Amino acid sequence: MAKPNCKDTCGNISIPFPFGIGTGCFKNEWFSVDCKEATADSPSRAFLSSINMEVLEILFEDSTVRVNSPIISSGCSDRGANISIDMTASPFAFSSSNSFIAMGCDNRASLNGIQPEIVGCTSTCGSSTEGKENSYCSGNNCCQTTIPLSLQVFNASLGTAEDPNDQGRNQCKVAFIVEEEWFWNNISSPEEVHSMQYVPVILRWFMYYGTEGVTLYSDAKNSDAMYCISMNLSSGRWGLRTETLYFNSTTCRCSWGYDGNPYLPDGCTDIDECKIQKVNLCSGMTKCVNVPGRFKCELDKAKITFLSNFLSLNSFFLRNL
Repeated sequence: MAKPNCKDTCGNISIPFPFGIGTGCFKNEWFSVDCKEATADSPSRAFLSSINMEVLEILFEDSTVRVNSPIISSGCSDRGANISIDMTASPFAFSSSNSFIAMGCDNRASLNGIQPEIVGCTSTCGSSTEGKENSYCSGNNCCQTTIPLSLQVFNASLGTAEDPNDQGRNQCKVAFIVEEEWFWNNISSPEEVHSMQYVPVILRWFMYYGTEGVTLYSDAKNSDAMYCISMNLSSGRWGLRTETLYFNSTTCRCSWGYDGNPYLPDGCTDIDECKIQKVNLCSGMTKCVNVPGRFKCELDKAKITFLSNFLSLNSFFLRNL
């Protein structure tokens, strides 16, 4: 759901608020999307303007966005200059659903710019198909490791096991952060990556408190709790809840029984559970009544009246047999 009167897609990619295309359509500059329209040679492509990363999909319910992330390489032919990523001070961070992968013979790869943490792995020389299915990236020509929580930068150093500073230019080596599920489902050998420039990653996004982020206020029933902008400030907090992800930040969700976009005024609307067969469990002499955020089963007076009349009529006939 985009902001009213704003474009809600770029090609086949949905652009929900707080993201937006064009002036006045995004929450703040961090969520500005540049839509490069389709040409005869390429389809429409969406980019996060603030960090210059191509958007593949915005996963609104998860507060994540799938983007293309560059591959760092050394000693590989027909590749351009390496590109690093710096999302410092932005509302974006690499999700824990990504992994750091290094590929190539005798490749010691490590993440840069995350001191004092040290993160990296070493791939040795050997067959990449040894071992069980989906376990080829276990050391031979391919290694993997987890990334730090809330990582916002990506650059990597490539070397050899004997000399981390020796890039081993006679051997093609690569390193990248990648969406783990995509990697296992799409890559079966290091050679498949050597010709690629980018791989998909998942970024977690959140909002900052304050005027540049979401509007917050105290719940009258719980002075310690802070919430996102309500559907209707005059009627109280309905249809919203928050999840604190990082210090001084939040994400918003429509409450149980509501659906829509919690970042828009009146963005969360009540779900009529009575129209959903799997949810509506009312039966027998009861009927489903929808109320804000939920439903209830009440005695159906029409059914009771019908049954009462039926029993009375049945009793009359029995007495006159």
